[in-house]
Amino acid sequence: MNNRLLILLILLLTFKVSFGQINYYKLSNDPLRNEMSVRFVVDSVVKILPKGYTLKPIIYHRLIKKDSIINYVSLVANKTVDSKITKDKIEFVFEQDSLFLLLDKKLPDFILKDLNGKSFSSTGLLGKPTMLNFWAKYCAPCVAEIPQLNKLKEKYGEKFNFIAISDSTFQDGDIRKFLNVKPFNFYQLLEGDDYKKVLKITSLPRNIFVDKDGYVRDIQAGLPCEIDSKTGKLIVKSNEVFVKILDELQ
Repeated sequence: MNNRLLILLILLLTFKVSFGQINYYKLSNDPLRNEMSVRFVVDSVVKILPKGYTLKPIIYHRLIKKDSIINYVSLVANKTVDSKITKDKIEFVFEQDSLFLLLDKKLPDFILKDLNGKSFSSTGLLGKPTMLNFWAKYCAPCVAEIPQLNKLKEKYGEKFNFIAISDSTFQDGDIRKFLNVKPFNFYQLLEGDDYKKVLKITSLPRNIFVDKDGYVRDIQAGLPCEIDSKTGKLIVKSNEVFVKILDELQ
């Protein structure tokens, strides 16, 4: 091999290592996957879909790093006869979820009232990591995860701020009646509709994890839940997904 060819090969290798970005995919709370792994998951889900439904993999956020691109993916089932998914190819659709643009940025300020009508400001969160849970009583997954969220509060105690923000679907005094039946031990803030709009939250539940300096470090939907075969109700068996995130914030 002559010297010129050797130099050319070295330059090509250097270019690839320096500028080539590897695509990774994150499904729900799973570890990072490559495209082949995502294709396997999609194929598995497609096989069990009811007749007349197709599956659309949506990339709702991209996190671009020096050597990699992390694609946050959700799988959406649609009732349609026009499928863009085959066994050989996955066609991803990019639909940015604006909430995820907050990652690694300062949490927008808020002032909300608690159960006793006292105003609480987001500046009161500084100094400790924070978990913000956005929920509503009409949201079945929100209610289903409450017992596991209470266990988080019990586990970490005063090391974290545990804040729950509900919307205006609770009438005056109604939330107290609900909490008497279904205790939720986070610090409760009310009338969060406008703040949800600021954050661009479009579905519930949403859980936002903030470091002690006020920067958003992780965003999750609800804990994984399943339907109880005996009662038909949603149940959440574990909070380990959130435990890992909280441990990293300590």
